[in-house]
Amino acid sequence: MANNRLGRGLAALISDMRELDNPEIESYDEKGELKSGVSEVPITLVRANPLQPRKTFDEASLAELAASIEVHGILQPLVVVPRDKVYEIVAGERRFRAAKLAGLQNIPVIVKDISEKERREIALVENLQREDLNPMEESEALFILLKENELTQEELAKTLGKSRPAVANALRLLTLPKEIQNMVRDLSLSTGHAKVLIGVKQPELQLALAKEVIAKKLSVRDLEAKLATLQTERKVPAAKKPLSLELRAMIDDMQRVFGTKVRVSGSDKKGKIVIDYYSEDDLQRIYEMLERMKEES
Repeated sequence: MANNRLGRGLAALISDMRELDNPEIESYDEKGELKSGVSEVPITLVRANPLQPRKTFDEASLAELAASIEVHGILQPLVVVPRDKVYEIVAGERRFRAAKLAGLQNIPVIVKDISEKERREIALVENLQREDLNPMEESEALFILLKENELTQEELAKTLGKSRPAVANALRLLTLPKEIQNMVRDLSLSTGHAKVLIGVKQPELQLALAKEVIAKKLSVRDLEAKLATLQTERKVPAAKKPLSLELRAMIDDMQRVFGTKVRVSGSDKKGKIVIDYYSEDDLQRIYEMLERMKEES
């Protein structure tokens, strides 16, 4: 029951914020006056949300939005909360950044009284609605929402309006080594590549393959083909060449002389011979035999 209650709480919070941070909500009326519930505050008193999960913003997109704001102003108000004589952004940080680029002195806001946990969740949900969200930021946002609200993947997917496989696949990125996660984060490695690497069990091999993908600019299909080849090679070891009769006879003689197991790898032309010993006394015995052979030669 606790999970369902928390799930409905998150759903209600999302619903409330979608109503507030809605493109259809306008800052000004036809006469250019602030609409009811909207205020203007100096941009110098507005701060970014420290709980904002989004770390990267596309510079070209921001510049384009800033140019629009210079002409039309901020058509949709930001949602903020009062904090120690300043206002922290709950929704609309991209508009805030673009407004600063455009040189605005004042910006329209809707002031709400929201708890820190709710602010964090709203920032997470706001970013999850963006199609250009960094894949790792999306995974981390989903994970936080999942744990903080004690939801199942299915409940979270339903609350956010996403499919369960989409949520599950995003969360699986968090199982990758941190170095590979950073490659996905800076987009040097695609989500498609990352999904293939998730199926590799050895972290060292995952990292080696990820670096090879970047260095050689391998496609997802190239990576899948390489992985299939590696798996085949591991399942079918290379056939060993049979030892020649002369080499086999020599090994048999050595085993009789040393009284222990003697192993060989290679061929008549190149290889190595290993003489086993099982104790310090055994090693000393073999050594003394070799010394006697040297004296007799």
